[in-house]
Amino acid sequence: MAQSVCGSGDRWFRDVVGLVVFILSVSGTAAGQSWGVNGVQLLHGRDFKLGQETRDILTFEHASGWSLGSNFFFFDVTEPFGDGTDIYGEWYSRLSWDKLGLTPQREGWLSDVSFAGAINVGDGFRAYLAGATLHFKAPGFAFLDLDLMAYDDRSDDDVTYIVTPAWDLPFQVGRLSFRFRGFADWIGAEGERAQQLLTQPQMLIDLGAAWGSENRLFVGFEYQYWHNKFGIEGVTESFPQVMVLWQL
Repeated sequence: MAQSVCGSGDRWFRDVVGLVVFILSVSGTAAGQSWGVNGVQLLHGRDFKLGQETRDILTFEHASGWSLGSNFFFFDVTEPFGDGTDIYGEWYSRLSWDKLGLTPQREGWLSDVSFAGAINVGDGFRAYLAGATLHFKAPGFAFLDLDLMAYDDRSDDDVTYIVTPAWDLPFQVGRLSFRFRGFADWIGAEGERAQQLLTQPQMLIDLGAAWGSENRLFVGFEYQYWHNKFGIEGVTESFPQVMVLWQL
């Protein structure tokens, strides 16, 4: 989520989409999987910095749980319908302390703690993350998590930190169903890169609920704020994007 790196060409687009379709097709039958959610979202926004000012972004995302933890990944395909296609992806895997038998049943504000590891990749970019995720008990939230991780951009020999709250809050207004979800990445300075803040909160309305198919089709917007984009001091993005989400 924290970076976006350019790479172009129809071959990259076909390869990545083919890989995502394959993973999504087998995810429902993965050994030991206890739950799984797949999604495809399309965003359109203006006022991007460092490249095309107006962009379409097609995102494939997957989250699932298994007997000892959970997995999450996504691929962003920028300009999927035009020239200059960019590919970027992140994968996160977590091992539950409770499910590993490392902590007793607890009461209070924490529901679990996980070991967490991740890789962020794009054309010419690779970063490794490792640390812990705190899973909070928060009334009304589908989840409320906080990642506390080391962050290693492999373009240099330095290592910094990344702190990431992430949330998903479903709620009702009359007969209408909404979701407020998103994340915020706070990345420390590393090498020649300045400290970064990237957040992408989303406000979505459940259109599918109108015809009895809840949690399938959502529309709304995502707001992107990125201070010191890519660690470049003084480059800041702040704009809304129109969003459609199809959840499988």
